[in-house]
Amino acid sequence: MNDTLKILHINSQTSWGGGESQTLALVRGLMECGQENILFCKSSGELALRAGKTGIPAVHLPFRGEFDIYSALRLRAYVKRRGVNIVHAHEAHAHTTAFLALLGLDSCRLVVSRRVAFPLRSRFSRKIKYSNVVKKIIAVSDAVRNSLIAEGIEPERIVVIRDGFSPVNLEMSGTIAEPRQAFGLTGEQVVISTVGSLTSNKAHLVLLHAAHILVKKHPEAIFLFAGEGEMRPRIESEIRRLRLEKHVRLLGFREDIATVYRASDIYAVSSREEGLCSSILEAMYFRLPVAATNTGGIPELVRHGVNGYLSPVNDPETLAEYLLTLIENPEKRREMGEQSAVLAEQNRMENTVEKTLAVYRSLLEDYYE
Repeated sequence: MNDTLKILHINSQTSWGGGESQTLALVRGLMECGQENILFCKSSGELALRAGKTGIPAVHLPFRGEFDIYSALRLRAYVKRRGVNIVHAHEAHAHTTAFLALLGLDSCRLVVSRRVAFPLRSRFSRKIKYSNVVKKIIAVSDAVRNSLIAEGIEPERIVVIRDGFSPVNLEMSGTIAEPRQAFGLTGEQVVISTVGSLTSNKAHLVLLHAAHILVKKHPEAIFLFAGEGEMRPRIESEIRRLRLEKHVRLLGFREDIATVYRASDIYAVSSREEGLCSSILEAMYFRLPVAATNTGGIPELVRHGVNGYLSPVNDPETLAEYLLTLIENPEKRREMGEQSAVLAEQNRMENTVEKTLAVYRSLLEDYYE
């Protein structure tokens, strides 16, 4: 078997989130290892734009839903023409497209990533998206793995490879000497940040209610929400209703995300469900203590009482209590931040790349034996 693999990655999302960030970082890491990679994505998406900026070769397809036969046929033709060894589908819609494209092509191995811990939506997902055509399922956490096993997926087809972070990429995304000045903040203010798409699953309204409780005792507290999404109008309305205009700032989509982390004292996550939550990893790298919900893969990153606190889902009172503890105990905040940095080192992108490449090679070794 040739040491250089030909790997085709698929991600059909147009929005930018943790999965897209991880897709791009993995492709870049594999290229640095000398592997031949191609990314299939939508031309209109942020992923395509960033791939172009970083020199990652990409093919643009329409991806008109899960049963886009045209996109599947284009994929199949490329795989056969270029002798692709591995197809890696990075999100749910891509799974179906890859399945259709690879039916009957035994020389190419299909790998899919699963980034969420909630149950499969239908029997269709079990029979098609996770059928035996899929040779390996990469779960981003033990929680995701356990949810798949509960759905009847064979444990031997699932491997846990956690998301990774790249210090170089993070540092490049925020080099302002005085990050607080970028947001008009002072050194006396306590800054709590959260980074993620403004979607219902992220439950930003819970964090707003925690903020409402918190600012009564600490009016100097400032919350930074970085991200965009369909929940923005509802969040804006709730900010007005709770009279939090002076305390909550919606930053929108930010490319200089490191500036947000550097300006912060505490990182908060109020999600209802998370496969892992890669933004927590990034915050940990910047030595931030974390107050988050005890759901999905989050407890695999946040150790309660060590580098942060875990509160029940949909419980703004407890979340506010933990944030209050961190605000009122600067030394504890510092100690937990140091622990965050130590724990983050276990999840560098280099490790993610190495483990993923090992999965690819093991599948091809089985084929050539």
